Amino acid sequence: MFDSIKNALEGGGVRIADGGSFLISESATSSASGLVSHFLSFGVADNRHVCFVSLQHTWGHYCNIGSKFGVNLRQQAAEGKVKVIEGLKLMSEVLKNDFQEADHPFSFILEPSEQPLRNLYHVIRRTVEPWRENDERFVLVIDGVSSLLNLGVLSSQIEIFVNYCRTLIEGNNNSDYLGVLVIVTKSCGKDEDASLIINSLAQCCVVHMSLEALSTGFSREIHGNLRFIFNHTSPHHALPDVQLFQYKMEDKNIKLFAPGTSASVL
Repeated sequence: MFDSIKNALEGGGVRIADGGSFLISESATSSASGLVSHFLSFGVADNRHVCFVSLQHTWGHYCNIGSKFGVNLRQQAAEGKVKVIEGLKLMSEVLKNDFQEADHPFSFILEPSEQPLRNLYHVIRRTVEPWRENDERFVLVIDGVSSLLNLGVLSSQIEIFVNYCRTLIEGNNNSDYLGVLVIVTKSCGKDEDASLIINSLAQCCVVHMSLEALSTGFSREIHGNLRFIFNHTSPHHALPDVQLFQYKMEDKNIKLFAPGTSASVL
């Protein structure tokens, strides 16, 4: 976990431990891998179960990043504390016709369906259901939902899928959250469907964390902008609160600072 991210969230009145839905969007020239690692390491450090659905990167990619930040995700998975649904591996099975299950999560690639993500949702639900039944808190991370657009899934179908996943983190009495849901998507100004997904999901999340590269180009001291957009349920906050930081990815940390206050400027 990164103290800088934790402090920025709590500065906006948000504690990850309280649960809820979090949206992370990355631009074509920025990477959300560090923020994803933050939520994965939170689940591990807080002794929560973790379900990680990788649709954009391999599981090994995040294991390598986690090791840089001092979190052994491979060991956590081997011990059953982290459950991984490897989307890229499952897609490969379908493309190679190396599967027999009628309810394979990505069978819609070869056999079009009106509800293409239903089987994937059922896999996720079966994974987290034992935790829900025992009132055990957990973290559900779905990485790269916008990549499903490349498989012919409609933006509206992705939104429905995420809404169903959101119900999984609700407590039995709907008065508290059992889990934390983290949705990762990619933003592209020219992709209307990707923008629709972000705009729709952002309205239902506790906070939207938006990563953007610098408009001025590459910098060794500043890697990009990180915008926190907080959605408040209080009637005193009609509009979201927005906090803008610039960030630098370090070996074992994400450094945040106010725009214009980096070492290269001062």
